[in-house]
This record gives sequence, C-alpha cells and structure tokens, in this order.
Amino acid sequence: MAASRYTPELRTTTANVLTSLGWLHGTFHVPRLQSLLDFLAPGVSLVKFSRVRIPNESKTLAFVGLQRDAIQLIEPTQPDEHIESPGAVGRTTPRTVACLLPDGILRGELEVLVNVRVSDFLRQQQGMFVLRNGVLAPYGTDPAASTARKFKAVILNPGTVIGVSEPEGTGN
Repeated sequence: MAASRYTPELRTTTANVLTSLGWLHGTFHVPRLQSLLDFLAPGVSLVKFSRVRIPNESKTLAFVGLQRDAIQLIEPTQPDEHIESPGAVGRTTPRTVACLLPDGILRGELEVLVNVRVSDFLRQQQGMFVLRNGVLAPYGTDPAASTARKFKAVILNPGTVIGVSEPEGTGN
C-alpha cells in the first residue's frame, strides 16, 4: 500500500521583490497556516514565485525559483498579509533605523525588545526581519523626493543589507 503524501492547503500572496535585477512582481504560494516570514525561513534556498513580471520584459514568467540569498527585500502587496518579526514577540519598542542597501537607504521602524540594543537584535537574527513605515531613497536623495518609495511594511534579508544605522544618541 503506497503511503499518501500530505500536501498542505495553499494561499496566494502577491509581493514586490527587490533583487539585483530590480523589482520583480509575482505570487508566493504559502501554506494556509504559515506566515510569509516563516515561509521564507532560513534553510530554504529556493523560494517558489509564480506569475512573475521581470523589469524590461514584456512577458510574464509562469514560475521562477528565486534564490533566497538574492532577495534584498519583499514588499507584501496584499493589505491582509500579516507579518511579524520573530524578535518582536514580547514587549517591544519601535526603533528608527537606516538600512544601507545596494540601491539606496531604507529608513523605517524596527520593532526591538525593550532594553535590547539594535545591534544585539540584529546579531541574533537568523532569518529575515520586518521594517515598518519605511522609505527607500537612492543615495544622495531626500527621502521626501518623488524618486523615494514608501512602504507600510517590508521584509528584509539581512544577508543583503550592507549595514544598519541608528540616529545619533539613540544607542546601538
């Protein structure tokens, strides 16, 4: 008797994904009871992405296996996508940070446990983390400029973040 193989029920979640190619848009197929952040957990080297629009290409690709390490950030585009950072469980405080990325500076709020320094929080991160109320602006550009891109929430891949800074006098 052949063993039946369990396949979890999937839900779709659309997202914009920043890679070295530029912004891709497509759909993740996530197990219904799993968060998008858990879906992107360490150990998963290839992330399934479907109906993908690639910059400067006229045709949509049916499927792309994205290298997890190539993902710089993910902007969920569905308002009901619930994302929580693993370090944000407990009593937290939002900390203003600036993340240095290859394409510019992403400024926003990082939820960090009370009495934990941002540097300690980041050192302990094993997977992707969430930044809220973010603005990505090219280097040398005002974050209020029309070339800046605003986000309610983004998921960042710490392996592609060049560095993280806090404003003067806020600790490290």
